[in-house]
Amino acid sequence: MFAIGVENHLLCGLALLVGAVGALGLGCRRCLSAGVAGRKIALATVLLPLFTAFFSHLLYCLVDVEYILYSYSAGYLFAFWEKGHMFYGGMLGAVLALFAAGGREGPKLMEQYAPGAAWMIAAARVAEGFWGQGYGEYAGGESFFCRFPFMAYDPYYEDWAWALFVLEALVALALFVMLLKRKQTWQGDGALLLMGLYASAQVVLESLRRDEFLRWGFVRVEEVASAVVVLAVLVCYCVRAGGGRALAKAACFAVFALMVVFCLLLEFATEGRIPFLEFLDVNACYIAMAGACVLMGGCVLWMRRICGDKPAAA
Repeated sequence: MFAIGVENHLLCGLALLVGAVGALGLGCRRCLSAGVAGRKIALATVLLPLFTAFFSHLLYCLVDVEYILYSYSAGYLFAFWEKGHMFYGGMLGAVLALFAAGGREGPKLMEQYAPGAAWMIAAARVAEGFWGQGYGEYAGGESFFCRFPFMAYDPYYEDWAWALFVLEALVALALFVMLLKRKQTWQGDGALLLMGLYASAQVVLESLRRDEFLRWGFVRVEEVASAVVVLAVLVCYCVRAGGGRALAKAACFAVFALMVVFCLLLEFATEGRIPFLEFLDVNACYIAMAGACVLMGGCVLWMRRICGDKPAAA
């Protein structure tokens, strides 16, 4: 079912459909329980898939707009049914859709749709596997791990490669369970928690990709976007916390900045371009990067704790 470079349109579409139905259904149910008006729920149900698909495609095209305009036309920027979508574009579209549907109750809708968003992310990663993408380094030989779900087969090169889409889906599913079980605090906290923790994991997962990932030269676009999203989440928590505890906040931002710089150095170290890190092989570099990403996620939880558990708004 999962073959690198082979597009299985039927199973890809089915995975996206299961994700969308589950996410919208769960979001509607939670919104009804939270007392959200029916018209706002109905509007969100219509806008969410449209905005998510539209902005994920638009941002994908804007990453390399010169190539898109040269190869296609300006109209391709808005043809969201065509190939090419960016994860963080979809995230932006979802946020805009919920605020468009809920108005001042946008944060309340984000809170209720957060678990469904994690479910949708997991389904989208599985769909990515059906599309023949979401893989890492090739095995270069047979081993115990040369089988699904650890690796996916490439029929062209007749080799196995790490199935990163599986790990990305598992991270999203873990956050899905966590968001369902957590006690609600203030409106929007769940959405920030999802974005901050998932983006922290994506920093290293995007670095491991060897497929058709987005790039500006040697810069991986979604890896940079992941760090920006984590920073935005930290800022939102910091603003929500208000005054006080300046030292703790500054320390949190300092640790985050150090981890970003560390990950950047490790990116170059994997190519042997950082002399004082030459003692680390490629595997050690990625293990260290994973540790740095855990600390980034810790910064999100730390700033959330500084923000404090406040009762949910009515």
